[in-house]
Amino acid sequence: KEQLCFHMCELFDVKQINCGLMENYSVEYTAQKLRELCQRAGKYIIGVEPMPYSGIPDMKKGWAVVKAADCENAKLIMDTWHWVRANQPVDLSVIEDIPADKIVSIQINDVWERPYATTILRDESMHDRLAPGTGIGTTVPFVKMIKEKGIRPNAIGVEVISDANLEKGIEYAAKHTYENTKKVLEEAWPEVL
Repeated sequence: KEQLCFHMCELFDVKQINCGLMENYSVEYTAQKLRELCQRAGKYIIGVEPMPYSGIPDMKKGWAVVKAADCENAKLIMDTWHWVRANQPVDLSVIEDIPADKIVSIQINDVWERPYATTILRDESMHDRLAPGTGIGTTVPFVKMIKEKGIRPNAIGVEVISDANLEKGIEYAAKHTYENTKKVLEEAWPEVL
């Protein structure tokens, strides 16, 4: 699978591979495995995505792993949904020790006020996200925090996985997500538009 992924990157001129880890291992063991992956990946950036239901649940452990791996191509991804559901405040103090250039990309979306139960939190992530700016109001502060930190992401992705939006049709889902994303970026970081 890994070689196929590298081959696809070559075919489509992709420079970044997003990775998550469901199993919960020590920082040291995870960093060693990340280091090995980064060596095999060579020119490709490995973006580690903290997810609250995973073995790397938050930015604290994510940065500990990336820092310990000590590879130029090991970086972090920030996602609004994962950030909020990991109970991290939208505050620069959470990422103050992380160099801005170690954050490779961001994904924006929004969340309902009340999360799913911990045992099924991944279900919410995979089926019930909200368009940026349409939930509890953390998307604009999240984007402002990224801008203030001086992060220059290679990509700003919009990751709205929503069964409810898709039930209304792909055209609705695309338009709804686009319009709300534009509103958030116009308010929080108009220069990126």
